[in-house]
Amino acid sequence: MNGRAPLLLVAGYASVDFALQLAPFQGADATTTVLGRADEWPRHGGVAHVTRAAAASAAELAAVRVAALSWVGSDPEGAAWIDAVERGGAETRGVAVRGERSPNSFLLYPEGEGTICLFDPGDCHDGGLTEAQRALAAEAALVVLTIGPERATRDLLSAIRPDAVVCWILKQDPASLTGELLATLAARADVITLSAGECAALDGIAAAGRPGTDIVVTHGARGAELRRVTADGASEHLGDVPAQPVTGVDTTGAGDTFSGTLAARLAAGPAEALGSRGAADAAPMLEHIAAASAATAQMLSARSADATPTTTRMRKQ
Repeated sequence: MNGRAPLLLVAGYASVDFALQLAPFQGADATTTVLGRADEWPRHGGVAHVTRAAAASAAELAAVRVAALSWVGSDPEGAAWIDAVERGGAETRGVAVRGERSPNSFLLYPEGEGTICLFDPGDCHDGGLTEAQRALAAEAALVVLTIGPERATRDLLSAIRPDAVVCWILKQDPASLTGELLATLAARADVITLSAGECAALDGIAAAGRPGTDIVVTHGARGAELRRVTADGASEHLGDVPAQPVTGVDTTGAGDTFSGTLAARLAAGPAEALGSRGAADAAPMLEHIAAASAATAQMLSARSADATPTTTRMRKQ
């Protein structure tokens, strides 16, 4: 080794996000009222949420470098996204500039319901990984995989080192995540995070995963739970971590902030930390989950403090 800090690589789609708070969704052929929009308009999201949190945690731990692997267009939005990732403390040599249009997401939060994500991928994802991205993937000690182009995800799985720790953030996107790819990712991952709304995939993940793989399920204001894949292809519950209450704020990116913080703490820890499995060994991971929950609450509290006086969950129109 060259004495440099280990590299934590975060791979997946870039996105320029526009978040809207809605009245209860009225369905097709009807009008749903917009109640407010995010105070930060637009917000630089996708893997940027994860790299920002991982870099902030890594700066405290002083033991990890963080880099993004993604794709943007040559438009001003792409340049602004790269700048936001760099200002957040992560390297961007793994960000490929292709095409003319960067990805956008329109995130809709109907009152009392879940999230609707409308994703425009732009025109910057032609082909798999570049040679520079492959080299970066081979350098990483820990890889965070979130949703990205299917071909690039497969390329990345073949490029990373056999001994690299893989943290997979599950996102529901049938266009990018086929059932076969889901099983492949579950079999390679060491840690998997998903939200309660994605728990329909839990049985399939446990069946495909290796015994000892940690699964962290986030439940928003109700906290997070730790599960672990068993030898019979199920998952056992090992403990819960309560969330720190935060109210009156836009929660876009909260799950990615949680996952980025968790990954940085794992990357900074001893290499054997993920090698010993069993209920008796759950305490260290539960401590990491608690720290990730605290970092998420801190981010949301700061966002609430920075919002305009008329902000409730998002800025009123």
